[in-house]
Amino acid sequence: MYKWKTSGTLSSMKTKDMVSVGIDIGTTNVTILALNCEDGQILEIHSLPNQRIGASDGYSYLQDPQGIENTVRGLLGKVRAPFSCLGVTGQVHGIVYYDQAGMAVSPLYTWLDRRAMERVEGVDSQSHLLHLTGKSLPSGYGLLAHYANRRLGQVPPTAVGFTGIMEYITARLIGHPLEKADPSSLSAFGAFDPATTRTDTQVLKTVLGDNPLAFPTPAAAFETAGRYEGNTPVAYPVGDNQAAFFGVIGDPRKHCLISIGTSGQISLFTSKALCPPSMELRPCVGPGYLQVGATLSAGKTYEVLERLFHAVLVVAGMPETDHETVFTLMKKAAMEDSIGIQPLVFDTRLNGSRHDPLIRGSLTGLGLDNLTLGNLVRSTVDGVVGELHDFTVGQEVDFNQVETVVATGSAVRKNPLFIQSLRRQFNREVRIPHVDDGAAVGAALIGAVSGGMLTIGEAQSIASRMLV
Repeated sequence: MYKWKTSGTLSSMKTKDMVSVGIDIGTTNVTILALNCEDGQILEIHSLPNQRIGASDGYSYLQDPQGIENTVRGLLGKVRAPFSCLGVTGQVHGIVYYDQAGMAVSPLYTWLDRRAMERVEGVDSQSHLLHLTGKSLPSGYGLLAHYANRRLGQVPPTAVGFTGIMEYITARLIGHPLEKADPSSLSAFGAFDPATTRTDTQVLKTVLGDNPLAFPTPAAAFETAGRYEGNTPVAYPVGDNQAAFFGVIGDPRKHCLISIGTSGQISLFTSKALCPPSMELRPCVGPGYLQVGATLSAGKTYEVLERLFHAVLVVAGMPETDHETVFTLMKKAAMEDSIGIQPLVFDTRLNGSRHDPLIRGSLTGLGLDNLTLGNLVRSTVDGVVGELHDFTVGQEVDFNQVETVVATGSAVRKNPLFIQSLRRQFNREVRIPHVDDGAAVGAALIGAVSGGMLTIGEAQSIASRMLV
């Protein structure tokens, strides 16, 4: 067992090209980053949107695995710097089915997919699995998605296995399916105990049924999955939560990581395998664990409010107003007309929560004088941040050791209202990494450790510089 180190010098083992590439397959974008492992400088960043594909039902949230592979290969072709290692990260929980040749035979059912809440013979798959096993898996988790597909009759007949999109793309890059998965990915499938590194056998047997598809076993930390184009080592992919934590948190005992993008997430380091019921205990890249509290809306809730205001402008005869202009007007209103006004209370769980996907948000505290544009905007931001702050309350969460909140995500970078709310509610210093995609940095560093380019301490030393 190794220990966390926050400083280190580069090992004597040098290669001519001390460059590692990190691939982040996000829900919104696919990003590729080239990192100089000698000085920690980011050499290149290339990114393209990751589009949702249409579906005739109302519960699917799908993406195209072949399209994602094409995007990844296209972006890799743009990297000018010769690289010696490669790591992959990205969205977790969702699944894609593959055939005997390792090719996708289904869309990617993402973590936002809600098929598990569809009723079959009067009961949804989440409740049905809970009744049979005593385990409640959140909507969107991989094992639950497969169980729902079995009950809905939607498992492709040629499928021999299912996996996450990170594992699928990694397999395509190295030329063969993966028989193992990093514990961070296995945890995202559900019913995985990070302390024992085992998946609940009763849940697994119930989900897979009598004709089980291939399911991965745990990979070791920083294990190499294979080689890209025959000579570049590729690490087993790591979940975006863990990769981001590894990529920008130098000392996990003093910092917590908050991400506010499409969804929201707070990650706290713990050395003990303990976690409050409202949070998830996840494997950490390195010793210890992460206590993770995740929300389903966050920035998406803010976008819903923007669409409302944009619709008002359209009705008012200003359809040419673009969305960025509306966002700017919202920020201006929040800074100008909310001072001294009794705040509103906005429960921003518009898409439910991990543990109760059917719950919905609410707006309370309404009076004759406080229903203003600015107050509504500010209450939305405070509601999003408040959801994350609620996770820090409880005996099993030691938030007192945290000195700094490291904030990432598009909402944080684009909107100072989120920074203000984080400082006010968490009462901590808030710092933003100088790199947009900490998960891609983490993937590059994990790839470098896996490929023998860096030691763990050296990688963490580079991560600590991302906050300078």
